[in-house]
Amino acid sequence: MTNKDYKEEPLMRKLIAIIIFMGGIWIAGCKSGATITSLEPSFGNVAGNDQINIIGNGFKAGIEVQFGKRAAKNVVIVSPTRITVKTPSGVEGKVDVTITLDDGRTLFLENGFTYRRDAPSGQ
Repeated sequence: MTNKDYKEEPLMRKLIAIIIFMGGIWIAGCKSGATITSLEPSFGNVAGNDQINIIGNGFKAGIEVQFGKRAAKNVVIVSPTRITVKTPSGVEGKVDVTITLDDGRTLFLENGFTYRRDAPSGQ
């Protein structure tokens, strides 16, 4: 094969899915502009039922949110940059926060939330 026979296709055409690591945020998929920037607050009580704001962008209807392996409750898309949820109960310690988009791709914030026994419950 000579150089003139080789045509490089754009990278996006070659990839079916990629995982990008950006400051603790894992994004699976290659076309989504959706991201998780932060959680406010980033901790809550092990009993759950704390209201949490998820800050980022690209949020729209049809998403699911998990803390560890447990689904969040009362998921509300406030705007394309903010989601509010109620936390499920959990075990003391850090858990990953995962948002599954309506097309099946996921956003992942590693150790993004900390369950604490001493945190006030139901903020």
